[in-house]
Amino acid sequence: MRIIRWLDAHFEEVILTFFLYIMVAVMGYQVVMRYLFNNSVVWSEELTRYLFVWSAFVSIGYCIKKRSSIKIDQIVHLMPKVVQKVILLLTKVVSLFFFVYLLRYSFNVVQATIKSGQLSPALQMPMVFVHLASIVGFAMAIVRILESFVFTAAKNVEE
Repeated sequence: MRIIRWLDAHFEEVILTFFLYIMVAVMGYQVVMRYLFNNSVVWSEELTRYLFVWSAFVSIGYCIKKRSSIKIDQIVHLMPKVVQKVILLLTKVVSLFFFVYLLRYSFNVVQATIKSGQLSPALQMPMVFVHLASIVGFAMAIVRILESFVFTAAKNVEE
């Protein structure tokens, strides 16, 4: 149970930190090779780009969990508490349907990529691994939104 709680609290952070360290190491290696040895590494920028794509999709769930998305909430804070709760609930419901919609169509993109058998230019890696980031990111966003529904409901029961 402790492991599940720890993963719930830190899963995205660990993945994002790992990706960041890999990106820094790979780009540092590229800089050293280019400027000290006058020899450019072909695959480094491609790997960094794909890790950045994965980071962007993984961060969706992280931002939902931390409630740190871009928003303008000055007007909402001026409204009564009941209206604030209704707007928050409506926002979560719309977000949930939006991410379910995106998840549905990201499966289509991944299936098309599998059928095409496309490989990345430098790494010769199947592009399906890059496109899987959308499925993982949208699924994690859905889980975090559903989790926020549960926590909000539990909080309202306690009040």
